[in-house]
Amino acid sequence: MGVSDRDLLPCLSRFSGFSVAVMGDVMLDQYVWGRASRISQEAPVPIVCVERDTVAPGGAANVARNVCTLGGRAWALGFVGADENAERLRKTLRETGTDVDGLVALPDRMTTVKTRVLANNQQVVRIDREETAPASASAVERLRLELLKTLDRHAVGAVILEDYAKGVFSEGFMADVAALARQRGILVALDPHPSHPFNVKGMRLLTPNRAEAFALAGVYYRSAVRPLEKDTALLDVGARLLDLWETELLLITLGADGMALFTPGAEPVHIPTRARQVFDVSGAGDTVIAAFVMALLAGATPADAARLSNLAAGIKVGKIGTVGVHMAEMEAELKGHDA
Repeated sequence: MGVSDRDLLPCLSRFSGFSVAVMGDVMLDQYVWGRASRISQEAPVPIVCVERDTVAPGGAANVARNVCTLGGRAWALGFVGADENAERLRKTLRETGTDVDGLVALPDRMTTVKTRVLANNQQVVRIDREETAPASASAVERLRLELLKTLDRHAVGAVILEDYAKGVFSEGFMADVAALARQRGILVALDPHPSHPFNVKGMRLLTPNRAEAFALAGVYYRSAVRPLEKDTALLDVGARLLDLWETELLLITLGADGMALFTPGAEPVHIPTRARQVFDVSGAGDTVIAAFVMALLAGATPADAARLSNLAAGIKVGKIGTVGVHMAEMEAELKGHDA
């Protein structure tokens, strides 16, 4: 690749100088940890003896948390309910250093909560409590004003839009937010949802996974072909999305196959996975977009930003749960390996 891991250390050290606003569908991830040694007589399911409960930021909130653990400063903007879970989410975000003033409480909505039950560190069920109906026009306007306040008061270098299709983004609102940021010369990145193939152009960065990329391109999904240069279906999807979204950078995450970086007029770049063991992929996409954006702000080339985000993803999937990847972990990996 021409670049050693140690060559990326100066860029990583500059992460602490940048600030990011993260807007989108914020969630509270709840984990119920326990052990299972027998099957219930009532149904063919394990009996889980609960040992502890933990909570963590999820969705867009997890992206904001990762910006902070990577050394940056983050503002979380989105909708929560006027409920106890909203307070739990605010508390866990504050503990990471994330600003939560942009979380708009709506009495007629609940805070999205995803509860995962794990037995012997293996997930056995996930329970979602959520509302996916579009937020009201008045609620959206309140959120827009919170973004304007954040951009006017702070030196924000990037706005990350996290679309989990939970009611925050419509096509019009996403276009409005992107325009507000671009007018100020602020980088705009989007982690899109396949059910929202919006006609919003001019994002600097898109980060779908393989399945999402095919869905957004309106193309029937095809399994991976190795090596990348022979995966004609993926190459066609990448070219189509660059054209449809008029984006400068398209990073398609490929799970065990790593990532593929597409840029207009250039050959795609394949970044092999850095994961040694995969325990849990939940939240990996959140880590990827946070690390990629921080690297761009720190002056990395797109290829080097992809390598850093790939490294961060490899660290994340080696842990159970939605977690933040820390700058110290990245530094240790870069010093311990040579690309």
